[in-house]
Amino acid sequence: MKNAASATRGQDLQSYNYPHFHVHPEQLEALGGVEVGDPAPDFAARRLDGTEVRLSDFRGRPVVLETGSVSCPQYVSRVTQMNALAYRFPDVVFLVLYVREAHPGGHISAHRTADDKNAAARIAVSEEREGRVILVDDVEGSAHHDYGCMPNTVHVIDAKGTVVFRALWNDPAGVEAALRSLSSGGDPAAVRTAFSPAPPTTLLRVLRRAGWRAVWDFALAFPQLAVGHLRESLPGRTRLTRLDR
Repeated sequence: MKNAASATRGQDLQSYNYPHFHVHPEQLEALGGVEVGDPAPDFAARRLDGTEVRLSDFRGRPVVLETGSVSCPQYVSRVTQMNALAYRFPDVVFLVLYVREAHPGGHISAHRTADDKNAAARIAVSEEREGRVILVDDVEGSAHHDYGCMPNTVHVIDAKGTVVFRALWNDPAGVEAALRSLSSGGDPAAVRTAFSPAPPTTLLRVLRRAGWRAVWDFALAFPQLAVGHLRESLPGRTRLTRLDR
């Protein structure tokens, strides 16, 4: 039984930390995990120095929680804007939950150990100048699953620990609008967000850093990705840009 359990865990781990990127069309339709109005699931993660932190440690202040990885062009393309946003909102805690590699390749591959994941997360600081607090999720992606398991989501959590805004893809302008709404007593969930792709130069730089296999996998998946995001822009299709309660 012990060997069977270990084998199952290994299969689950490899499924979560996939070695090659591919598209699941249903994931482009809606964000799973915690919803607006729900208590934010607490979790334990580690800073880059190894210190364990719980999300609940920040209770009493609003929190912006973004998921990301250094093989995710969407995350990388938002770092500068989000750092600036953190500067403009000093009373808000800005966190990056470091999750699985969005586009693993030969240089930055799927995580197999906590050390693998921590080493990849350090690249966000050394090469992308990430200034926010990075919390490295466990290898199984426990926290990532609670927050929808997508590569670059963002959740705004109020001082009481309730999710008041979430977006399938991080839109810094939308996050700023949500924070201003929260501070003025409005409804952050009413804020609409828009998907904008990473600039081509950033896209290629990030994928090449991960490895040429990441470039190839993205090229194969591009038609499906393009169709999915095109559907998002059609009249009446607001589910991808506003995630209702």
